[in-house]
Amino acid sequence: MFPGPRLKTPPPAKFFVAVMVPADIYHEEAEEALTALFGPLEHHSPRYEFSRFSSYYDEEMGGTTWKYFVTFARLMPMDALVDVKLSAEQLQTRLAVRQHDPLRRTVNLDPGFVTGWNLVLSTVKNHAHRLYLGRGVYGEVTLLFRKHAFEALPWTYRDYSSGAVIDFFTQVRCDYLKQLERTVFET
Repeated sequence: MFPGPRLKTPPPAKFFVAVMVPADIYHEEAEEALTALFGPLEHHSPRYEFSRFSSYYDEEMGGTTWKYFVTFARLMPMDALVDVKLSAEQLQTRLAVRQHDPLRRTVNLDPGFVTGWNLVLSTVKNHAHRLYLGRGVYGEVTLLFRKHAFEALPWTYRDYSSGAVIDFFTQVRCDYLKQLERTVFET
């Protein structure tokens, strides 16, 4: 697998997708497609009005933007993040509607994963604090787990710094660690 005794396969991660929509709804069609691609969903966060944190997507999405998170039941290798992001990009395009000349997204899907140490987001936009992962996809450590809590970083999106989002991902991390322990114990 890996040459040499110091190179080891890291533990799998708990993947999630941030789902952004132009209404206070759960996007069932996107969730069904995500389930078909990556397996059953495990958790849904409460929905929240993303536009209170940023109006960045309001024009494209056609008004007030709402957001929530879904997690997948099975753990996946961290290096699957590129494939998951590319699949999410294809799904967004498939679900988009033609608004005059450009396509208008009806859903924005941003995958990431949680480990015992951090929360990592995928993106197609480069920046100084992002690492290139391959095939047009970058990774960003958005939250660190330190001193028994998730901490935001200078570049962390405002909504990821909010108490409700940190509480949700703290619970996801707790469940992930229990699942990881069961997985290791069973093998």
